[in-house]
Amino acid sequence: MNDFLKHLPDEIFQLAERCRAHVQKRFSLELDFTGDTLSVLDFFVEELVKDENRGVAPLPGHSSRMNMIHLFAPTMGAYLGALLCRHFGGRFRHTEQEISKWRFEFDTFFVRFNPVAIAASVIAKQEVDGLPVLLISTPSLSQRLQERFDAAPEIPEDEFFSFCNFFESIQIANEFLIEVSRKDGKMNCSSENYDLLLGDR
Repeated sequence: MNDFLKHLPDEIFQLAERCRAHVQKRFSLELDFTGDTLSVLDFFVEELVKDENRGVAPLPGHSSRMNMIHLFAPTMGAYLGALLCRHFGGRFRHTEQEISKWRFEFDTFFVRFNPVAIAASVIAKQEVDGLPVLLISTPSLSQRLQERFDAAPEIPEDEFFSFCNFFESIQIANEFLIEVSRKDGKMNCSSENYDLLLGDR
């Protein structure tokens, strides 16, 4: 077993493995926790919702999409977080609570988000009530990070809610905030400091 998998909460490991099994069964492809596999996961989502909608790709927010969220968002969110843990370092928190409370925190740069919210938005092709798509940092860092995102090339509308686009956003955040830390000093990325600065956001 890869070392990073050993440190995942057991429920997250099981959900991530279930996501991998779904894709293996459908496409005979292995999700190996590399960034390249997120394009496969994006394609898998679209095949799922087309199956649910009689072979036709439904519009964002369509009931065929929304019906899939409770079945697949937790497994895909678990896989996404495990992949990010491997690439950047980080941890899941509050996974014993309802999915709206789940959090993933990076330990190399100061950003927190809900991985299930990301997965739900990819399935729905829009934000889902109660599961906002947010990369949360400190107020000062959030403003500077948003300015960096605004300077990035514009993403086509039909690609915005995708695992690949989210991964690219995390890569931008990582590079930008690491550079900020070189100039301003390294940020304390402990769980305690996240809670101190962000509360339960």
